[in-house]
Amino acid sequence: MKNIITKNPIISYLIICFLITYFFWFLPVLINLPKDVTFAYSLIGTCGPLLAGYFITLIRSNQKITISSKTIFLIAFLGTAITLGLRIYYTGKGLPDANGKIPTISEITPIGCLLFFNLCLIIGINFSNSTNQKLKENYIKTALFDKTKIKWYFFALLIFPIINITSYWIAKIIGTNTTDYFVKTDPKWFIGLFSTYFFFGGNEEYGWRGFFQKEIQKKYCPLVVVIIMTVVWSFWHFPLYFNGFYSTGGIKDLLPRFVFTLPISIIFTWLYNKSQYALLSTMILHAMLNNTDRTLGSSENIAILLMSFFCVYCIISDKMWKRNPYNPPI
Repeated sequence: MKNIITKNPIISYLIICFLITYFFWFLPVLINLPKDVTFAYSLIGTCGPLLAGYFITLIRSNQKITISSKTIFLIAFLGTAITLGLRIYYTGKGLPDANGKIPTISEITPIGCLLFFNLCLIIGINFSNSTNQKLKENYIKTALFDKTKIKWYFFALLIFPIINITSYWIAKIIGTNTTDYFVKTDPKWFIGLFSTYFFFGGNEEYGWRGFFQKEIQKKYCPLVVVIIMTVVWSFWHFPLYFNGFYSTGGIKDLLPRFVFTLPISIIFTWLYNKSQYALLSTMILHAMLNNTDRTLGSSENIAILLMSFFCVYCIISDKMWKRNPYNPPI
């Protein structure tokens, strides 16, 4: 089994990733579960990419699951736990409930607490291995802050706000439709931002960019990576269109996601490469992607046009059709 996994890391990653995520995301469709358990399973399911990459890296390195840095473990564990607690507390008090799928404090049971504890444990253990020098190709360490990459962190923070603000003012100038707000000021927005960073999407980046892109870019040019990522990343979200977190429409509701995921994959792939494979930059980008619209207005059509122009720039400026030597500093 070890030889099969190490010789076929891409296929092995996809199998492990999809098995973990689909199990936890489809189970509430098959079995009627308490709301807090369903929510906890959905969060553990988002860790499918993280766990798949971590397990294969352990196998390659002949290592066992370990807490490499207790300090980093505690930071990640407590950061996740506190943010999760605040996210649940403010559900219905200014933060959305994901179509009724996020429980309130009064709906939390001991079983739910145990599952949430396991989520924090997973994220804490994974991030603690950022200092594990025994891991081969330890992509996890690029989730740590690196002052030499600070311009890319700022880029990740600002690109979507700039697109929104620019589209809004262009629309105002030419007299076309915009959102009914320019800025929404609510401190609870930061809870949503950190929720995405820790467990609503940022945790995916360990697997998708940190492991998967690393492996497929050893064989293919970035543009092919984008196409593969668009298909795989979209299908990975498939259960969310059955279990009610996004919708219950199934495949017909999933299809538009491919159109949305293509430009997003271009930007994520480009940023990961330009930042010299800094996971922290794509984790920040993921958090901003999911939360910018909740605080900054825009004109949807113009924003799509601006994003399309930027994607063309990414492809041309980085010559993404060319396969380059992939030698990440990990």
